[in-house]
Amino acid sequence: MNRARVANLLVCLSLTLLLLGFGHGAAHAQTKLVKPLTGTTLRITKSGSYFLAANYVTALGALPAITVAVNNVTINLNGFSLIGPGGIATSSATGIFVAPGFSGVTIVNGTITKIRGTALVLGSSGTAGGLQLIGNNGDGLQCTAACLVTNNVITGNTGTGLNFSDSTSGYQNNIISGNTGGAVVGGTNMGHNVCNGALCP
Repeated sequence: MNRARVANLLVCLSLTLLLLGFGHGAAHAQTKLVKPLTGTTLRITKSGSYFLAANYVTALGALPAITVAVNNVTINLNGFSLIGPGGIATSSATGIFVAPGFSGVTIVNGTITKIRGTALVLGSSGTAGGLQLIGNNGDGLQCTAACLVTNNVITGNTGTGLNFSDSTSGYQNNIISGNTGGAVVGGTNMGHNVCNGALCP
């Protein structure tokens, strides 16, 4: 093998590794969530991974703070909080709202509080984990079907802690307490859930 062929092989190998690196970076790119300057609902319409880089404070009292209108979205609250204005309950208000007809949404790692309605409307085939849904004027979480809800604290909400439309969803390792409308409706208890100081039935 002459030097020219070796040089060509090295160039090809370098280009291949470079392209693989670019592909890996693109596959794992995340988009920072930024509140609209107008203060209106933030709409997510592109599949992918999103994150908070600071607390997200909304003054919206009758609309969702964040609406997901596309399939296959992950939102990492990144340890930060989505904070509503508090005040009188409004059924149309939501912290994070997955619009009807969309699924495969995952919400993790943060707090949703002081929303005038339900903290999280997950839609179907969604996942929620590592969340604190605290002190909202509605349910802690609602799911249409086939959701997985694990390792959350749901407390002090004026509605139901976990509100599932049927038994296709599962919940595990959650602390659910002090929710005016009760601890859980529907869903399948997968174990290790605490409801108001005792194991959930």
